Amino acid sequence: MTKHSLMVWCGCLLLLTSTVIAVAQPAEQDDFHRGISLYEQDKLTEAKVAFQAALEVTPEDPVVLTWCGTVALQLDEITAAIDYLEQAIKLSPDSQVAHNNLGNAYAAAGRLEEAESEYRAALEIADEYFDAHYNLANLKARQGDYVTAYNEYTRALAINPNDIDAHINFGYALQQTGESAKAIREYTAASQIDPTNVEILTTLGSLCLQSRQNQQAADAYQAALELQPDLSAAQLGRGTALYNLGEYGAAANHLQQATAALTDSFVAFYNLGLALAAQNKFTEAEAAYKRASDIQPDNANCWNNLGWARFQQGEYTEAAQAFQQVTSLNPDSEVAHVNLARALSQVGQTQPALQQWQLATRQFPGSVVAHLGLANAYYNQNNHNEALAEYLRVLKLDDKNAEAHNNVGLIFLDRGNLTEAISHFQKALETDPDYIYAVNNLGAALQQQGKIQEAKAQYQRALEIDPDYGPAKQNLEQLEGSSSTERAPI
Repeated sequence: MTKHSLMVWCGCLLLLTSTVIAVAQPAEQDDFHRGISLYEQDKLTEAKVAFQAALEVTPEDPVVLTWCGTVALQLDEITAAIDYLEQAIKLSPDSQVAHNNLGNAYAAAGRLEEAESEYRAALEIADEYFDAHYNLANLKARQGDYVTAYNEYTRALAINPNDIDAHINFGYALQQTGESAKAIREYTAASQIDPTNVEILTTLGSLCLQSRQNQQAADAYQAALELQPDLSAAQLGRGTALYNLGEYGAAANHLQQATAALTDSFVAFYNLGLALAAQNKFTEAEAAYKRASDIQPDNANCWNNLGWARFQQGEYTEAAQAFQQVTSLNPDSEVAHVNLARALSQVGQTQPALQQWQLATRQFPGSVVAHLGLANAYYNQNNHNEALAEYLRVLKLDDKNAEAHNNVGLIFLDRGNLTEAISHFQKALETDPDYIYAVNNLGAALQQQGKIQEAKAQYQRALEIDPDYGPAKQNLEQLEGSSSTERAPI
């Protein structure tokens, strides 16, 4: 008689033992058979009484002793179980069943070395004995000897490939060693054996999600939801997988259902915020991020996303407050300093914004974004000398940065250095041929050189990129209305 139980997703490996009894012919058939019948009905206390009655008639029958030991083990009467099974082995040392079940009793008592010895004794008697291979595998996994566990699970499943518990425990052991692909294989096999087991499906979904196998994760969670539509863990998992697949609307629907049940789940609200923001639903995203930040107020990423949702809605003061919170929680967050500087600029706090850009460049000297932001801040304050120095730092870090080349070109154009200006506009366009600002500005520089037809071609090119681009329209109209070589507005 095999007794298995499903392993719950938890932090430790459950030792799921397999206990099998061989049927012999005890002297007292009625009590013995009644005990077996009661055991099969899970009436363990009544079965215990029946087997003990049979044992009174034949006190040295190893089969009856083995049954008494097994029932005692099922009732957590470990000391009694060991006593019965040790007696059985003394009377019948070649009973692989008694050795296996004594191994289970020793394992339950924490006597792991003795348990291993008994399992191996059972396998010496019967090498193809599934239960002993399986129980030995569980024991070695419990001890952290995953190499031996791997081998024993493999042998067990070669004997009985349809044992669902073996697949589950093997999968869990593989997961502990970081072999996610093999763990997924085992949980997939378990789900095929029992496709109606919601717990297996959600565990499979979780493993696939962790391994970035998002479609397989979404499918596993969907199968679980078809069996149990209100399963919030599956709603959360499928929503997350769909977000990763770029199916933002469907993801948000599942995540909204998850948050309705998991009202204190940071992950559910945070992921819902991501899915909503990806659809530009920033008001709803802000609400989701706000709830997530209430649950986990020290999460810097959540505050940053909350700030960005506010920024996108033009709530720049509130955005700055959120980004300030990020810099307090995580001073090493480059993106927080950058976003804070941008928000401060939007509310007219020019000097604090400049200071934030300066802080960012000091703290992150290799950051193109920080140096470019500082350069733009200087440029907007008409501090072209400092701006040029920063733009050139950007180009040392990234010599193909189109924006930096364009803005350096503008500074040289202001200084009347047309050759340098044209060179930088052209370099910007080498990186991004459709960078409309550089196209228009190159036209302006060429016009000032008197190269009217070339300038006209650049303005026309800009309007091909964006027919509504005002500066190019104005420049082209002025050029066509006059033969002037003066610099056109840019």
